[in-house]
Amino acid sequence: MRDANKKNGAGLADNRRFETTATMIDLLKRQDFTELAAGALQIECEGHNIPMSVVETRDLPARSPRAAPFAIVLEGPATPVLAQAIYPVLHPLHGRLDLFIVPISRDASHARYEVIFN
Repeated sequence: MRDANKKNGAGLADNRRFETTATMIDLLKRQDFTELAAGALQIECEGHNIPMSVVETRDLPARSPRAAPFAIVLEGPATPVLAQAIYPVLHPLHGRLDLFIVPISRDASHARYEVIFN
């Protein structure tokens, strides 16, 4: 089945989408997240869009291939708490970005997550 998909071109759109997303992520800068309105990012999870706000951005040491590595901290509702995983994140300017999100804290009203761009 896999070889048949290669021959008739099936699956090419999926590969192109991944390449486009990966390339877009490589081009993102800290400034792409610093001026977003509260709730501007949406994380797609189990058929729902969960609003997220960027509550912190910071530069990271330049120890990676990325010219200017950075991190962002997202804040969303206390539930559901997202597990550490790759999630589709809807950015108001850049569209869908598949990002690795790590939960870092939670209280009665919010959960916080970190995303590293390195």
